[in-house]
Amino acid sequence: MPDKQDPSATPAAAPSAPSSAQPASSAGDTSTFRAVDDQKETQSGEALVVEAYAVIWVALMAFIVIAWRRTRSLEAKVEVLEKAVEKAVAAGGAVAGPTKAAAGARGAANKLQAEPEQE
Repeated sequence: MPDKQDPSATPAAAPSAPSSAQPASSAGDTSTFRAVDDQKETQSGEALVVEAYAVIWVALMAFIVIAWRRTRSLEAKVEVLEKAVEKAVAAGGAVAGPTKAAAGARGAANKLQAEPEQE
């Protein structure tokens, strides 16, 4: 059985819209959307999607090329350092002092040299 409420306890009525409000169809109203009829679109949605995908692909390719070039540069530097370490080891251990990193690098280099190349 529904509860009966006291009519005097009902909330106050919502305030009505101001009487000076103009209808939405007036020419000066900019707060509501009104579709423009009989005008051509300035740009189609399909063209915008294609352009957005093109921008994303170009940015991705630029990132890949930059990363590839940096990797090549780092590989060249590592190769130069490996040759310098090999030369120093061959000259009788003229390395300034064995460190854990240098010992590990020498061990890894010796292991790579000991393994036969497999194709």
